Amino acid sequence: MRVALVSPYSWDVPGGVNRHVEQLARYLRGRGHLVTVIAPGGESGEGFLSAGRSFPVRANRSVANIAFDPGTATRVRRILRDNAFDVIHAHEPLVPSVSLLALIFSRSANVGTFHAAREGGSLGYRLAGPVLRPLARRLHVKAAVSPAAWELVGRYFPGEYRLLPNGVDLRVFNPWGPDLEGVRGEWSGDPASAGGARENGIEALRGRRKMDLIFVGREEPRKGLHVLLEALPEIRRGFPGTRLLVVGSEDTGRRMEGVVWLGRLPDEMLPAAYRSAALLVAPALGWESFGIVLLEAMACGLPVVASDIPGYGWVVENGVQGLLVPPGDAPRLARAVMDLLGDAEKRSEMSAAALERAREFSWDKLVIEVEEAYEEALRVKKAR
Repeated sequence: MRVALVSPYSWDVPGGVNRHVEQLARYLRGRGHLVTVIAPGGESGEGFLSAGRSFPVRANRSVANIAFDPGTATRVRRILRDNAFDVIHAHEPLVPSVSLLALIFSRSANVGTFHAAREGGSLGYRLAGPVLRPLARRLHVKAAVSPAAWELVGRYFPGEYRLLPNGVDLRVFNPWGPDLEGVRGEWSGDPASAGGARENGIEALRGRRKMDLIFVGREEPRKGLHVLLEALPEIRRGFPGTRLLVVGSEDTGRRMEGVVWLGRLPDEMLPAAYRSAALLVAPALGWESFGIVLLEAMACGLPVVASDIPGYGWVVENGVQGLLVPPGDAPRLARAVMDLLGDAEKRSEMSAAALERAREFSWDKLVIEVEEAYEEALRVKKAR
């Protein structure tokens, strides 16, 4: 099939939706489909067409870089006119950006995947519902990445939805590759021995890992990094050698003992960053539909300590792959982290369970479900 994967968010800014689109494109191409990614930002080239410049807008307790202006509309309309796509797969298709424009101008079979979750509902969906509902009916198949995302969109746009979760590339995210070594001169971990790790299994990994924590995410209030930083001194009193590796957020002049600011790492270094820690800590305050970083860390064999919010609770079973704590509660977060740091047997059991859970979200499996959604959209379009 000729497939257009459309993201509403700037291709220049890392984020969960764009990572989903990028990995899905790679797996669809691996199965022989002709895939073009369309998004604002970036530079047009093989397999990618830019819809033009984006601008930042505050949304979902974050900043979204979107594009919705006459020039963008003209470019999207021209792209769809010049390419005979069988399927338009629009991600966040009702966000006022490139995905919505693609849905407006599409003459193809339309699939829409909804990613966002918001406890308490969406004021934007509620106010814009009368305008957006006719556009939502242009979707031949609707999907959500998690029950939390399904609950949000289904509240305002009822109907049938497929569950098409975020996936993880197990060829990239796994326990067998190298750790970080010498990052900014602050990392002193030993080089990994991939062969030895394969032979000796998870116990070998546990033996050579530091008692370090890792946080991965942009520094936005809803990601909860400030809660983890508040909890860190208590954790280090119990386990003095523990450090926090912070990926995706920059040091803005704060000087805290035991924090290693790694900033934004290249994608190829992210698996090594996960392998360099004993636990992932994800203290988000809410408005998370899934948590791709949880899945990536689990695929690398890490247990998780995360906030007990709907999007995370669907990925991580409390007490199985990790521990869930009330969002915003730094003392409870510290106790959960220390419980796992002090119990190597429990960490080993959770590591094995995390690997097993991550396999359920392998792109090798999920890409087939996406293909089935495309085939259904083609049938529905033909029948209308």
